[in-house]
Amino acid sequence: MSEKASEEAIVNHLEETYGEKFEVETFKEGHSIFKNMYGDDKVIVHPEGKPEQVFLAGTKRDHEDKYYDTYMLSKWGEELTGKYKQEIQAIVPGDYDYRVLLYVEDGKYDSSMKSMSAMDYFSKKNQDAEVVLKVAVKTSEAPNPEEYYEPVYRLLQLLEPLGVEAYGVSLGFVDDSVDAADYIRTSNVNNVPWSNLDAKVFGTIMVDNLAKITEPGQIEAYYEPFEE
Repeated sequence: MSEKASEEAIVNHLEETYGEKFEVETFKEGHSIFKNMYGDDKVIVHPEGKPEQVFLAGTKRDHEDKYYDTYMLSKWGEELTGKYKQEIQAIVPGDYDYRVLLYVEDGKYDSSMKSMSAMDYFSKKNQDAEVVLKVAVKTSEAPNPEEYYEPVYRLLQLLEPLGVEAYGVSLGFVDDSVDAADYIRTSNVNNVPWSNLDAKVFGTIMVDNLAKITEPGQIEAYYEPFEE
């Protein structure tokens, strides 16, 4: 199947499944021989007019007539991003971009849940999920990480009531001369670590519920400065 035909087949499947129009951002051709190792054709796509709701879709390995997508994870992630907007504004100082990312094992969600909220999904269907609050703090110089120990602690507390198995905060101090908004927007599909961001990153604070944080001072152990 040609690249264009493959892309059209994936998009047609999405439109039939969700009753929406979709815009392709990137097409990634799979390996014609080693599909089990390298995967098949896939697209990075978003619903028409909703660029923040970006997700992956493609053909399943060894099943060219079957498809997968992470539409629901992106939809729920966007819902949670909006849900916490005011709280995050009250917690995180300075200028920043953020997004809530949701990771769930394939097969534990499907298109029949389209009308279900993220909170209903967690409470009624599945708590075996990971929620990550990713924050790019914009700064023109090396930051004072101590100013963010309490905010990160409060962000962890903010996520705790979700009741999911895993939740955490991934905060990066990014040079404000570069716009990190698109990096944050596509974090759930590109999986690019802070160290590979095409911008200067001064350091990170990454911590999750497994650390069992009980007070802000403990966050210090999770600050990692990056070398010049």
